This record gives sequence, C-alpha cells and structure tokens, in this order.
Amino acid sequence: MEELNTVVIYWLISIGLLVGFLVDLAMIKRGIGMVGNVVWGAVGSVIIGVISIWFGLFAPLMYAAIGSIAFLFLFNVFSIHTSDQVDAKAS
Repeated sequence: MEELNTVVIYWLISIGLLVGFLVDLAMIKRGIGMVGNVVWGAVGSVIIGVISIWFGLFAPLMYAAIGSIAFLFLFNVFSIHTSDQVDAKAS
C-alpha cells in the first residue's frame, strides 16, 4: 500500500511531465502546445495519483499515467481556439 509522501509526489509529477511531453510529440502542432501539455499532464497525474492513493488502489503510479493521458486527451479535444489560431494552423 502506497502512502502519500514527497517521493510519491515527485514520481507523480515526473510521470505527468513525461506523459505531457509524449502527448505533445504525438499531437504534432495541434492542441494546446508543449507547455500546456506538460503542465496539465503533471497536474492530471498528481490529481489522479492522489485520488488513487486515497482510495487505496493498487499501483497508483500506473493509474496516474493512464489518468494523465485521459486528462490531456479531454483537455486537447475541448480546448477553445479562436478563428485566427485555426487559420494560422491551416496555412
């Protein structure tokens, strides 16, 4: 059983940063950009990881990685773009 301490939080943030970077590589100039993906990946990983530790689930770091991917998917799909940004990306 994992307990929430600074080492676990470090690993949650690290997993989120890595997942955010990999999602940015997969998106190829679409979505919210590299900084947004990395930051929101870390935020999503910490949120999902803390929730899974709180509920006592097995392997909270794995849930954090999967949850971060899902969080970034939703964030990239439903991000709001102005028409100027859409036109600039089309050309």
